[in-house]
Amino acid sequence: MRIITTTIILILLAICSSCSRKGQEEKEPNNSFAESNAVVPDTAMTGYMNSANDRDYFVLDAVPGSIYDIQLSGVKGINCSIVIWKGYDEPKLVKWIDDNRKSSPERFANLSATGGTYYIEILESDRDPKKENRETPYELRVKAREAISEETEPNDSKEEAVPLTPDREVTGFFSPAYNRGNENKDNLHREEDWYMFEANLASDSPALADATLSGVYGVNSVLSLYDDDGDEIEVSDNGGVGEPESISGAGIQKPGRYYLFVASKGYASNNDEPYTLKVSLREHDPGTEMEKNDDFDSANTIVNNVITGAINSRDDQDVYLYQVSGSTLYRIELRPSETMDAMLAIYRGDKEKIIDINNGGRGKKEAYPNFFTDANFNIVVASKSSAGTPGEEYVLSVTPFMNTDNQESEPNNELSQSNRIPGTVMKGFTSYKGDKDFFLLSYKSRVKEKFEIKGVKGGQIRVSITDPLGYITKSVDVRGERTVTFSEMIDKKGYCIVESVAENYDNPYTIILGGGP
Repeated sequence: MRIITTTIILILLAICSSCSRKGQEEKEPNNSFAESNAVVPDTAMTGYMNSANDRDYFVLDAVPGSIYDIQLSGVKGINCSIVIWKGYDEPKLVKWIDDNRKSSPERFANLSATGGTYYIEILESDRDPKKENRETPYELRVKAREAISEETEPNDSKEEAVPLTPDREVTGFFSPAYNRGNENKDNLHREEDWYMFEANLASDSPALADATLSGVYGVNSVLSLYDDDGDEIEVSDNGGVGEPESISGAGIQKPGRYYLFVASKGYASNNDEPYTLKVSLREHDPGTEMEKNDDFDSANTIVNNVITGAINSRDDQDVYLYQVSGSTLYRIELRPSETMDAMLAIYRGDKEKIIDINNGGRGKKEAYPNFFTDANFNIVVASKSSAGTPGEEYVLSVTPFMNTDNQESEPNNELSQSNRIPGTVMKGFTSYKGDKDFFLLSYKSRVKEKFEIKGVKGGQIRVSITDPLGYITKSVDVRGERTVTFSEMIDKKGYCIVESVAENYDNPYTIILGGGP
C-alpha cells in the first residue's frame, strides 16, 4: 500500500513540475476586462493572436509595495504591445508599452503596485500591419519583487512625481522606451521619470542643490531641475551614451517643492540595469556662484570682490553683476582650472558690450587690467565648447583701485578716444592682444618734447609719435621693463600711440614727458 501511495505522489509531483515548466495557457474568450484570465506571478502564460484585432486580457491581484516586471515574448511577423490598467469597476490606463516592431519582445521592468486589481491587455500595435497567428504563441511572464528605495511607476508627469529624501539614493529604470500616453508635441511619446523634493530653507536663505544621475549602458540620459512653477532651473546633458549626468550648485531661492526630471535621448531603454538618482542640499556661500545665472536678469551679485563658479555644460555661461562703490578703475581677472579655456566679456549697465577677452588659452588666466567705469557693470564667463569638460571651476575677481590719477582710461583704441595726458606722467596697460592706446599731446606752440618710456615687464610695446593729422613721425620698440628715451618735435598737437607687441596683463608701462611747457 505504501509503495502504491508513494508512486501516486511521485506521479503527481512530476505532473505539477511539468505544468510549472510549461506554464498556463490563456482561456478564450478573454477579450474584455470581465473575461480576464488570472495571471500568477513568476508563472508563464501563453496565448495567441487569433485575429488581427484580437485582445487578450489578464488580471493581476497586486500585493502592495511590490514591483512587477512584465515581459512579453516576440511572435514572428506580429507586433504585440502591452497596455496596463488599474482598478476593478472602472479601470484607468496606467501604461502603454509599444517600444519595438514586429517579431520583437516587449517589457516593462518596474510597475509599482499600490495593491488592488491590475489588468494586462495584449494586443497588436498599429505601427505594423495587423494579422493573425494561430500557430506561434506569445509568452507573458510577470515577475514580482519587493520594492526597496525605488521609483514608483508610473511617475510620468510632475503631478505623479515620486517623493525624494535629500541625501538618499533612489533607483529607477529607463523602461519602457516610449510612453504612448505622452502627447507633448516637442517630445512626443517620450518616457519621463519625475521626482519631487521639499526645500525647507532656514530664514529664507538660499541654498544650493546638487543632483547626480548614474550612467546606464546604451542610454544617453538628460537630467533637469524645475521649480514648483515649472520653470527650469538647471539642466545636465553633458555625457554621452552610458555616461552619468550631474547638476552642481543649482540655486534654490525660496522654500517649497522642486522637481527632478529624468529621461533618455533617442528613445533608448535598458530593462536590466537601473539608474541611481540622488539629490543633496547645502548652504549657499555668497562667494559661490548660484545657478541659474545664464542671463542678465538672473545675474549673481559679486560680494567682497571675488566669486567662484563652474561651467556646467558646453553651452553654459555665467552672468555676474558688480555694484560700483567709491572707485572708477577696476582690474578684472578670471583664473580657470587647468583644462578650461576661459572667456569673459564685460558689459556696461545698459547691457552694451565693452570687450570680449580670450587671450590666455587653456588653463591660463584672463585679465582686463584697467576697466574704467562709474556705473554698475556685468561680467559674463564662458568656456570654448571644444575645450575641457563640464564642471570645470574658476575664480573671478574684481579689484578696485582708489588712486586713478595718471591712469590710462579704456577704451582709447583710436584717435577719437585718445586720453589726454594730465601733467607729465601716464601709466597704461596692454589690455588685450593687439591693444592700441592713443594719447593726445597738446601744446600752445611748437615744442621739442622729451619722452621717457618705461616698458612692460615680461612684455614688449611699440611707441609711436604722430603729427597733428595722426601720421607717424617716429617709432621705437621697448622690450621688457627697459627705459627708452628720445625727443620729437610736436607742432602744437600730436599723438602718442602705444601698441602691444607681446602682452603682459599684470604689469603697466609708463610715459614720462620732460621737454614741453
